[in-house]
Amino acid sequence: MNNVKNIQPIVKGNVNMVGYRKVVEGYGLSRGLAGYVFNISTDTVGLMAGGLESAIDGFIQDLKVKRPDTEIKTMEIKEDIILPSPFGRVISGDMREIGERLDKGVNILSDHTGLLNDLKENTSILNKHTELLQGINDNFNTLPERIAEAIVKR
Repeated sequence: MNNVKNIQPIVKGNVNMVGYRKVVEGYGLSRGLAGYVFNISTDTVGLMAGGLESAIDGFIQDLKVKRPDTEIKTMEIKEDIILPSPFGRVISGDMREIGERLDKGVNILSDHTGLLNDLKENTSILNKHTELLQGINDNFNTLPERIAEAIVKR
């Protein structure tokens, strides 16, 4: 089966903002395919891929193995089309995507800042308790001498 085959898969699931297009690009490149991957919506990625039928079949299997939680619908394209080679990613809405990624990063940093503030507060409490325990320990360290002094005074 060394016929050339062109396909247009649509992948639905958790595929945006998780590096999925880069993974798909890597699979396409490793299989020697022509084509591209692009975002359709917040939970959908589209692809156009062409190459030897065995490479296309392996490519689809790669996608299923990598993300078994996604739904992949594949249409075969019967027309003879020219796809860009090597396989790549179409990056659309660069500024929007960069903004979304920055927003996500800011939220993560804000969460970490809150955790660090909690940690700082808890560390301060632990330091106070350590000082109290040190004082108690100092009292215990001098206890034998104080008992001896009390006995001598009687």
